[in-house]
Amino acid sequence: MVRFQKRWTSRRYKGNNRRYPIYSVNFPAKLNENVETKRKKDYDLKWLEQETDEEEIITVTFTRKKTKSPAQTVSPHKS
Repeated sequence: MVRFQKRWTSRRYKGNNRRYPIYSVNFPAKLNENVETKRKKDYDLKWLEQETDEEEIITVTFTRKKTKSPAQTVSPHKS
């Protein structure tokens, strides 16, 4: 089961305290190994909701463009 959670945090900004929520998703423990390998990468997010009389479906898609390392790219300059 996946669960959404909300927690509050406070930050000091320009002399004022700002309080705002941070939302997170908790994945099942069986996915820990999969999630850990993706943890420090930045993804774009696509959110899609569908609702019927029997189900509520939320599809969250994480997308990341893979960039080639400098050793794999061909230099436009002739050597």
